[in-house]
Amino acid sequence: MSATWPPGSSRVYGIQLDDPREGYVWLQQMINPSRTVLVLSRLAPTRLSRWINLKSIRFHWITSREDKYALDPALEKINHFLNSTISSESGIIWLDAVEYLADLHGFDSLIHFVQSIADELVDTNWTLVLPYSPLAFESTEVAKIRREAPNFAIIEDTITDEIAVPISSTESTEDPTIVVEETKGEGDIEEQIDDSIAIEVEPGFVVLSRIPEKSLSRAILQRRLEQWKRMGFDVSELEPVILVDDRVIRYHRYFAFEEKVRRATECDRRIRELEQLGFTTSATKLHFRIMQLTGLDDVESEIEKLLAEAR
Repeated sequence: MSATWPPGSSRVYGIQLDDPREGYVWLQQMINPSRTVLVLSRLAPTRLSRWINLKSIRFHWITSREDKYALDPALEKINHFLNSTISSESGIIWLDAVEYLADLHGFDSLIHFVQSIADELVDTNWTLVLPYSPLAFESTEVAKIRREAPNFAIIEDTITDEIAVPISSTESTEDPTIVVEETKGEGDIEEQIDDSIAIEVEPGFVVLSRIPEKSLSRAILQRRLEQWKRMGFDVSELEPVILVDDRVIRYHRYFAFEEKVRRATECDRRIRELEQLGFTTSATKLHFRIMQLTGLDDVESEIEKLLAEAR
């Protein structure tokens, strides 16, 4: 069903975005002087001010650093802070740190944290909103998040490309309509997840969707590395890229590496053909080489040669 912002109080909601930071532009337009908006973000205030007018919100920076706006990232401390906040008044809490907290504390701890806050929100006039990128999580994890935080889908295109310019004023706009997707069973939720996140091409082998440049945060890149590791690929070449600050450079390195993975995936499909044709020993050796993601030109040539012999 459809509803206007803000959503009902006493609940937790999720908003799925390619880049959760884009949600700030939309949130700025949703701000109503009659209701408090509290933003908890991994962005330092100087960076956060490029996305939203800080004068129109209350905010804290989730960090271990010493700062007057700092909020320690320990889940128990965030929980205590939120419990103190929701004990009076009313408002919306925008928690832009889902991927970070999952990486820092583990996904299960994050879910338990969300469940705890959801219990505390009952009979209050506060709403917790969790913007996050589904690309940062496994499909089963996305399903669990959606079960605890029913998804709000923004159906009016209010997010513009003018997001890198510091905001100096707030313009009043009409509230766009958003869709509330009611909580369903886990099986139903998993069926709704974008199947472009992971496409199974062979039993046990998965082609992962390409991550857009604007979405390639360190947390999302780390998740992708973990996914490739579980598939058996050697990702040591790409691991240092997580420390690169420049997103453009980070994306170019990621893109080049992903091309190797895609080539290796295609090689794997053809190696399976070789196994069926009786080239068992050669197939085993070739499979080992593609998992190292080295010498792919030679591997492809060898596969072509063996398939030609079989014909």
